[in-house]
Amino acid sequence: MVISRVRGGLGMKSRADEKRTKAHPALETIKARIAERLVAAGLSGREASVRAKLGLTYANDILSGRSLNPTRETLAKLGTVLDADADYFFGTQSSPRNLPPSNLLPMRETVAAEAPLPAAAIPLFQIGLTDPDGFFALRADRRTAWTSSITSNGDAYAITVPDDCMAPRYRIGEVVVVSPNKPVVHGGFALVRQKDDRVAIRQIVTISTDKITVRCLNGEADIDIPRSQVKALERIIGSCELV
Repeated sequence: MVISRVRGGLGMKSRADEKRTKAHPALETIKARIAERLVAAGLSGREASVRAKLGLTYANDILSGRSLNPTRETLAKLGTVLDADADYFFGTQSSPRNLPPSNLLPMRETVAAEAPLPAAAIPLFQIGLTDPDGFFALRADRRTAWTSSITSNGDAYAITVPDDCMAPRYRIGEVVVVSPNKPVVHGGFALVRQKDDRVAIRQIVTISTDKITVRCLNGEADIDIPRSQVKALERIIGSCELV
């Protein structure tokens, strides 16, 4: 009987060890979305872990591969700091937050809000090849009128995406709508306008007094642009296929 209990205990320990060392099937999605939300929140992995009361290294352990099987409970705690649901980290939810029904508008107002917006014509710049540095000019001879319901003010304009450096967020041939007057935040997507008025679609990593750090989504290293070279950051407020 004693031998049987010892063997049983060893078996249980082995299964527990296996669970800890076996990678979660959605681990790569979890890592990518934690990294994304850290950038959006402007926090380091250490800061987010401490705020979530998960120790000093919880987020960094996942990102580095030291932790292979994070639980729903701990990811939910991290999500309270990074403004995301656990399901978003696991990849079963498309947006970071799924608002409960109590936060939705009353039925009458909801119907009105979901009604199609009147189409409005805005300038659309058809973009050709980019310059070697990835920037491009908005040429008047490639501008046409385009109807869209994405716009939020009279200053918005649209451009066709010239390459796949921002895929899968924005793919070549799609249209992004830009609003020059909406604020741009860390982790957001914007049109970076240089002093020579050439522009590029980029994710804004950080904005500091002397530089702006931008990112493509194709794995290239982040790029620091001196603040003196940047004329404006213009927020991207939507995208769609060009039809």
